[in-house]
Amino acid sequence: MKKNDKIELDIVDMTKDGLGLAKVSGQVFFVKDGLIGDKVEAVITKTDKSVIYAKAISIINESKYRVESKCKVSNACGGCQLLNLDYNKQIELKKDYVFNCLKKIGKFDNVPYEGIIPCENIYYFRNKMQVPFVKKNGEIIYGFYAGRTHSIIEFDKCEVGFTGSDIILKAIKFALEEFGISIYDEKNCDGVFREVMLRKGNVSNEVSITYIINDRDYNNHVELYKKFDSFVLDKYNEISETIKQNHCLSLVTSTLNINTNNNNVIFGNKNVVLRGNGYIEDSIGDLKYHISPESFYQVNSYMTKKLYDTILDFASFKTCENVLDLYCGIGTISLYIASFVESVTVVEIVKKAIDNAKENARINDIDNASFLCKDISKWDMYEDLCEKSHCFISGNDENKSNIIDKKIVLKNKTYDTIIVDPPRKGLDNSTISFIKEIIPKKVIYVSCDPATLSRDLDILCHDDDKVYKLVKIKNVDMFPHTMHIETVCLIEQN
Repeated sequence: MKKNDKIELDIVDMTKDGLGLAKVSGQVFFVKDGLIGDKVEAVITKTDKSVIYAKAISIINESKYRVESKCKVSNACGGCQLLNLDYNKQIELKKDYVFNCLKKIGKFDNVPYEGIIPCENIYYFRNKMQVPFVKKNGEIIYGFYAGRTHSIIEFDKCEVGFTGSDIILKAIKFALEEFGISIYDEKNCDGVFREVMLRKGNVSNEVSITYIINDRDYNNHVELYKKFDSFVLDKYNEISETIKQNHCLSLVTSTLNINTNNNNVIFGNKNVVLRGNGYIEDSIGDLKYHISPESFYQVNSYMTKKLYDTILDFASFKTCENVLDLYCGIGTISLYIASFVESVTVVEIVKKAIDNAKENARINDIDNASFLCKDISKWDMYEDLCEKSHCFISGNDENKSNIIDKKIVLKNKTYDTIIVDPPRKGLDNSTISFIKEIIPKKVIYVSCDPATLSRDLDILCHDDDKVYKLVKIKNVDMFPHTMHIETVCLIEQN
């Protein structure tokens, strides 16, 4: 088949990217806007060696799982690929995807699965929004990028963004028009205003606004940006009063982020606080956290506590245990478990996040946590955490290359449990080697990608020594209307 050909397809499954999957005479089709159970007419958009990509242009027979989307632009936007799919079916598909990854990639015949915790609020749950602004036909618009493109899909209200975020965005658009600040053009690499990041504390209702700008001369324009920010606050209050909606939001801080790079990276390296402390406060359980704009923090606050309680349940910590938390972010997991263990050592690459973690330990009176700012992928962990001692065969120099006894001596403490919550790409080789060297009794692996999780578990549990076994695994749905799923698993020494 070739591009623009039309074909009728029965959608029998969904891909990890939320595309419908169909098969005809052994040929696999990935179909945008097709849902499991649909029979569609589709047009071919791209052909690869193994897969043909298509887009549904009409529904011949509608799936029994298809529901009406609350969002008018969900198909075009692509941020929520499954808004048209019944939520119970979403959960079932995610569970099947996790199982398939563990069996095919992880090579686990028997999966000790303990179920999936569904999301309590499947709308208006995101506490973080990154929204680019562009100029289109002479008008300032904002929206999200359509999947794999740089085309902005304009929206009036995001159905998964936090309640009231739409009013803040409207206020920013008014301010841009009022102050005449130019909009960044990525093709010509000119203009000032690039995008905005909003973050909200689920418990506190505090909101931070980060204006991301392309302005090398920002030092001379700070007063202008402060007036701009004040206008945004006034306009937000005015719109809220006009439409009789009080969302109890407290816009406590605003910052400038200076990004003069001509690339797709959202943040630049320089932040300037315009108002407030530069962070918001939120709570998970009894703990308070300070969250700066660039800090990692789970986007679904409603489900974060359930995720962390699952970690506690799986780990069954004892008060004499020492824990090593790699990829710690602002220390949310580390500090949440700190009262259950003897000590926790936390590691993170982003210095600002480590600073936040230290501050979060201070405001919660936690004194059994220590902090290291390191790049896991490049860090020799033995330098800070271990000492190596080797015993060699006695004899000639050639024989001395044969190590008969290798002992890893941890500095100051033995780590009983290691917690890893890596980015989507999974664990790097140095981390896996480190785990296999010091062999903690337990490893808690938190993952947002079942494929890379399964790959890493295969390496840890199915090596020649078979030191570890997979004991428990549970899913927590943090991302409704997508195929993304959070997984917590426990592996222990055999």
